[in-house]
Parts: sequence; C-alpha cells; structure tokens
Amino acid sequence: MSEYTNLNPSGNTGFDIARLNIAEATPVNLFGYNAVVGTDYETLWNVGGKYPINATEGTLSVVSSAAGDSSKRVLIQGVDGEFKAVSQVVTLDATDATTPVVSTVEFMRVNQAILLDGENAGNITVTRGASTLGYIAIGEGISQACQYTVPEGYSLYIFRITLNSATANGNKYIRFRNVTQNKDGRVIRVARATTATSQVQYDRQIPFRIDECTYFEFEAQSSSSDNEVAIFVECVLLKNPWGRD
Repeated sequence: MSEYTNLNPSGNTGFDIARLNIAEATPVNLFGYNAVVGTDYETLWNVGGKYPINATEGTLSVVSSAAGDSSKRVLIQGVDGEFKAVSQVVTLDATDATTPVVSTVEFMRVNQAILLDGENAGNITVTRGASTLGYIAIGEGISQACQYTVPEGYSLYIFRITLNSATANGNKYIRFRNVTQNKDGRVIRVARATTATSQVQYDRQIPFRIDECTYFEFEAQSSSSDNEVAIFVECVLLKNPWGRD
C-alpha cells in the first residue's frame, strides 16, 4: 500500500483510506437502486433500464425539474475521451433552474453527480443529447448509479458488495452480475449470482480489481414481474505503480 500522507496513522488501513491518509488511494462508495427491475437485465441505477456507455466526449446539459433550485451547484465527476479524470462544478440557472446549463468541460462518461448546496427540490438531470448520464432524484443530493469508469493510470479495487431486494415471495428471485467493458470494447459478464432473500453480502478477502480505462456496472434481472433492488459497493481507487497498467 502507498505511504501515509501524515505522521499520525490510525493503524486501521480502511479508516486511513477514508480520511485520505494514504497517498494516491481514494475511497469510492457506489450506491445504486432500481425500483422496477424487470425480467430483462437492467443497470442498478435510479433511472431504470440500461446505462448508456458513451464512446466519445462532449459537453453536458444540467437542469432541474424545479425552478427553485436556481443557483445551486452540482459537481460532476467522470472521464474524458482519453479516459483522463475530469470534473466540473456546474451552477444551475440563476433565474429558473428548469433552464438547462451547458458544461464547459467535455465528458465521455459521468461517474457521479453531487449537489453542493442545500437540498434539491426537483429532479436534477445530467444529459448529453438524448442520453441521461446522471440523475439526482428529489431530495437525494447525489446520483444513485452502480456504474463507474476507471480513469487512466488507476485501478479500482472492490472490497465489499451488499445487495438488497424487496422480493419476499419464495417463488421469485433476483439474478445479478458484474459487467465490464474495456476501452477496446471487450465485454465480460462475471460473478452471476441468484438470491431470494432480502439481503446478500460479499466480503472479498482479495479485492476484485477493475483495470484502468474500464467501465463496470452491476445489473440485475427479476424472475417475474418487477422488483426493487438496491446495491452498495465499497471500493478503493488506487494509482497504478509506475510501469504497470
């Protein structure tokens, strides 16, 4: 593990990562839910359906469904067309937040959108063309999407996965799996599992590594009708050692 950034380590590696006390290591907590997971696989995010995976970069449009969210700031984090980490704070329209504001930074993928001021009265949507790339539901303050693109020069390490489902009928179950797509377009679907209980948790003894420039998500499928599924994934983003990708 990388060196400590100060002279007062706690002795608990996880805690020191959370307080940014280990150089080049950043905690990444991915929250996602989908209230209507149907019989086709869907990304665990609060827009529903499959998350759009862009292959080119462009500016983003940010807008709220409530005019009263005017002048609130939204932090957008993601990667550009070369998989470099990029971010921008976009301020919603000062007069009427239902008027879209366009970013000045170009994004290929959005990893997270976070409200920086107060509480959002409306749904805040981050779009590129017809595609929704980030969505902050009323009052939530942060996007809820279990998807992430790893920036160039870094790896993402998954330590813990907790999945919850509203399925209570013993004849119904939820399938879920991890999907990765690298920068060359190769897609791998792994770690498929099935659950009929309200919660399942996986604690990795050796963390699962997602390579640089790779998109990953968790998706789920219901055996019948619609079910609400939520997921929480604990990760660490770590800069790759020199000479390794």
